[in-house]
Amino acid sequence: MLETLRIQQYALIEAIEVDFRQGFNVLTGETGAGKSIVVGALTLVLGARASGEVVRAGAVRATIEAVFRLPKPPARLTRILKQYDIALEDGCLLLSRTIGADGRSRAYAGGNLVPIAVLAEIGDELVDLHGQHEHQSLLKTERQLELLDAFGGTEEAAQCIADKVAALHALEHDIAELDKDDRERARQLEFLRYEVHEIDAAGLHPGEEEELRSRHTLITNAETIFTLAHNAYGALYENEEGAAIDALDAALRDLEGLSAIDPRFKTILGQLSESRNAIEAVSAELRGYTERLEFDPQELDTINRHLALIGALKRKFGGSIEEILAYRDKAAAEISAYESRDERLETLKTQRAALGKEAQTLSSEVSKKRKAAARKLDKQVVAALQDLGMKGAHFQTIFEACELCAHGVDRMEFFLAANTGEKPKPLRQVASGGEISRIMLALKAVFAQADKIPSLIFDEIDAGVGGVVARKVADKLEDLSRSHQVICITHIAQIAASAETHMNVLKETVKGRNLTRVIPVEKEARVAELARLLDGSVSEVSLKHARALLAER
Repeated sequence: MLETLRIQQYALIEAIEVDFRQGFNVLTGETGAGKSIVVGALTLVLGARASGEVVRAGAVRATIEAVFRLPKPPARLTRILKQYDIALEDGCLLLSRTIGADGRSRAYAGGNLVPIAVLAEIGDELVDLHGQHEHQSLLKTERQLELLDAFGGTEEAAQCIADKVAALHALEHDIAELDKDDRERARQLEFLRYEVHEIDAAGLHPGEEEELRSRHTLITNAETIFTLAHNAYGALYENEEGAAIDALDAALRDLEGLSAIDPRFKTILGQLSESRNAIEAVSAELRGYTERLEFDPQELDTINRHLALIGALKRKFGGSIEEILAYRDKAAAEISAYESRDERLETLKTQRAALGKEAQTLSSEVSKKRKAAARKLDKQVVAALQDLGMKGAHFQTIFEACELCAHGVDRMEFFLAANTGEKPKPLRQVASGGEISRIMLALKAVFAQADKIPSLIFDEIDAGVGGVVARKVADKLEDLSRSHQVICITHIAQIAASAETHMNVLKETVKGRNLTRVIPVEKEARVAELARLLDGSVSEVSLKHARALLAER
């Protein structure tokens, strides 16, 4: 429900804060006091268009904020908030709108800066505003069908149809992809086969490039490697000028003599003996290496050609051998899928036929139920309209058959003839003002349990009504307020007396400028306001009548 509305520097309003309550709220006041200005400000925070002209003269910008308390947000609203990553805070949603004197506008939802269109999308799920303003969801044909489904108990079946049709569209997309121009597809696959063959012919394996580059380094440095290894072997083991092993043997003989005299040299003797063994092992490895060091003169050419091939494949298929092989596997999988396409295509077409039949059968069943519910709905709406003083009104739900779609096989729209002898017109073409407000009240009364929009606002609902009809309007509003928050602007005492929360809109002159204020009225102040509504003045007779109206509630 709408909990708080704050308005600053808007039209005649300098700064006001209005607290609404659950149930039935009314706004009353003298003509021109600014009641519709308050509602107009609310439409801006619900996403209506705005211009800089709404900013109070002398102000830089107008600001409107609305706090909605939503302990159980409607499903559609929940999806919208999730889509735009907007969070509730303690079960409340704050909507905000600023309009600059230069016409520039900004919108916020839950603290997030959002496009005006998103604010309007959210607003459509929070408030239905009936009168001279927008946000009348019942004028939208798609919402009419949703409400009819809720009224007739076909909501789950309608969602099932939508799911099946979505699945059908997915199948049709897959079939269309498989059914693309075979010649073009065949050319593409032939090219893929060539690429797979090209990669396979290279006989690549992970790490191969590094191995080849290492071998290439060895071959190109073969002479240097042989010389260095041979020289190192000679220095350690076979050198005419004296090898390291010979020097160690001489040292070991001397240490053996020393250790025979002084046992302390045995440790040094052991260490030097280990060093001799290490040198002997290294020497053997170097000798074996030089003996095995043999390169085929053609090997370097072979390595260069293979490295060039790898480079060419990398430029075509990826930056590494691993990426080349991954591309090969993907291409092979695509070839395999195409080769089994006929079987896959047949399977998809069989699934499409079965699912289409299911969706068509279910849509036909739902269509029958919708039409039966519509006949019941039409009677209830006509009865409600007659209760509200529209004796000659005729309401009818018109169906038109259509191809299977997300809504089934029905296109439907509410039609209304407001007076006897008139031709029924689509509800969206009915004239605005008090008449449309009463029509919407009748519809809302019938759809009370089916309609999930939490807050309903009725402006000018009392145009052209009085007496018994005014009492009927009040009764309908009071009944509706048991399932929705109702906010009503009225000039009729019977309607105002039925409300649980009553606020008075006043226009005052302060320092030569008009200001609009909104104040709650209770007890004697409310009696006085009802008396004013009854006959335009406050007298003993009107006060007595006002108290009687309140006593009846």
